[in-house]
Amino acid sequence: SEQENDLVWRLPLFKGYAKSLSSRIADMKNVAEGSGYGGAITAALYLQKFVTAGTNWIHMDFMAFNTASRPGRPEGGEAMGLRALFSLLKSRFHQSK
Repeated sequence: SEQENDLVWRLPLFKGYAKSLSSRIADMKNVAEGSGYGGAITAALYLQKFVTAGTNWIHMDFMAFNTASRPGRPEGGEAMGLRALFSLLKSRFHQSK
């Protein structure tokens, strides 16, 4: 992400947020309700339940909005993080012809 000048960072899979996925009528909820905190982490904890042990995986949560203008990146809707993701996918899966 640094190479693309499109910074992303790792968030912890904080197990303390997992309780917000608890449900009285299902195995778990697919959305956390309540505090309003840890949404990206809670989403990743939900997805983790479906990943087989030993499988590499990634969850990226995109804000897609610039809160202030910068050269070449005006305030408003944006593809924040998408350049970094595209670069990762291209480097990992690009096939030479």
